[in-house]
Amino acid sequence: MSGLSVKLHWANRISFKLARTAVIIAFTLGMVLSAAQVYLDYLEEGDNLDNRVLKALEVVDKSATRAVLILDSDLAQEVVLGLMEYDYITEAAILDDNRTVLAGRRREERQMDGGVRYARMLINDMVPFDYQLTLPVAMAERPGSLHVVVDRAVGLQPFFSRATTTFLSGFVRNFVLVVLLYYAFHQGLTKPLQTVVQNISQINPEHPGEQRISVPKAHQNDEIGQLASQVNLSLDAVQVLLDNLRSTNRALSASEEALRRRSWELEQEVDRTKQATRELIITKEQAEAANRAKSVFLANVSHELRTPLNAIIGFSSIMADQMFGPIGHNKYREYLHDIRSSSQHLSDVLGEVLDLAKIEAGQMKIEEEVVDMIKLCDESRALCNAQAAAKGFSISLALPEDLPKVKGDRLRIKQSILNLLSNAVKFTAQGAGDVALSAAVDTNGNLTVTVVDHGIGISEEEQSLIFSPFVRSASALSRSHEGTGLGLSLVNAFMEMHQGWVTLESELGKGSVFTLHFPSERVVTAQA
Repeated sequence: MSGLSVKLHWANRISFKLARTAVIIAFTLGMVLSAAQVYLDYLEEGDNLDNRVLKALEVVDKSATRAVLILDSDLAQEVVLGLMEYDYITEAAILDDNRTVLAGRRREERQMDGGVRYARMLINDMVPFDYQLTLPVAMAERPGSLHVVVDRAVGLQPFFSRATTTFLSGFVRNFVLVVLLYYAFHQGLTKPLQTVVQNISQINPEHPGEQRISVPKAHQNDEIGQLASQVNLSLDAVQVLLDNLRSTNRALSASEEALRRRSWELEQEVDRTKQATRELIITKEQAEAANRAKSVFLANVSHELRTPLNAIIGFSSIMADQMFGPIGHNKYREYLHDIRSSSQHLSDVLGEVLDLAKIEAGQMKIEEEVVDMIKLCDESRALCNAQAAAKGFSISLALPEDLPKVKGDRLRIKQSILNLLSNAVKFTAQGAGDVALSAAVDTNGNLTVTVVDHGIGISEEEQSLIFSPFVRSASALSRSHEGTGLGLSLVNAFMEMHQGWVTLESELGKGSVFTLHFPSERVVTAQA
């Protein structure tokens, strides 16, 4: 910092700026007040001049009156010459009552001195005065008059000289004030500040805390002393920061070396990760291909198994109904009933597997038609009533009379409701309570179908997985019931195909609430 210039032009110093500001304020205020005083003096001097003129006219009043009365031109001339003795009167005349000049005189152009010339520059008024002569009361004649012309520049010349002196002395006073203020401000402010700046310029930037800023004498307790003290504190703080920065830089250098080593290790790890990612992508593609092949295989197997199953179901039904004659033993009839029930159950399972395979293969299409939800819910309840009655409870139905219809696939919607109802009946223990089926339209215009049971319930951990294929509840009661775990996944898939969704509210041991949500776009209102 030794190269920092601390020399300032005198016009840029604070002492000069403060002195200049003080003088400008004092000069402006002094000029305004002086101008006001001079103007008042000017008015007063003007009145005094007018009074002197009137007094001069009053002095010669009697002589002028006598000259007019006796028409004595010599006396009148003497009076006029007497008036011309006043240097500010440039013209004088005595007139009779007919306005005839009895005697008159005009001053010749005279050599003007500097004061009169200066006054003439400021004011050039020639003021006429007409003075009516005074006659005795006993006389009835009209009096004459005195006429004089007054040169106000000559009459007010002493005033202008005084005013000029006043203004010049004010300028001199202000100049002296500038010098004194500049010196005072320089000694009291600029010089101490220069000392502080000089000390600051000599600070070593590498080790700022090694040098102190000395406080100028007589300034220990004022703002300059505070400035020096604060600079010293700042230098100490900067020194601490520099020491910390150097320590940090050393630590940073060590960290950079460690970082370079770690970066090399990470690059190696990234290469290994990329290789593993490529392998995972290949594995994923292979798994997806295998899954598609599985779906195609399941669809083909399900289709191939349905043909013999249909034959088994058909023949067992004919035999159970004894269409071609009685079957002798009751045990045979019980076995035929078991064969038909098991075959029907296996057919239902194969149907679900086939539906799931079609969905995964992207081959499932829904039929768009207008579905009467009241009729559909009633049919679904009727199909599950016998199963519920066998367990000692019923299925209640709560539908509003104005329940709107839904646009969608009637078979898949019915299959979804039947899945929920059959699960509710299956997992509700005997005597636990009725199953409730209801439907309504919510505030957003969506149509909801809700199935409420008092069965085993589903734990919170299992609720997020329950709609996945082949997933069943892990409870012991759930494991004691038959099923593949495909029903809820199919319900979820069917609802997504209708742009809807399924929600579940359940608590383990207290039952479940399943709700199908059909979006308002699929709700057919009465107006439509």
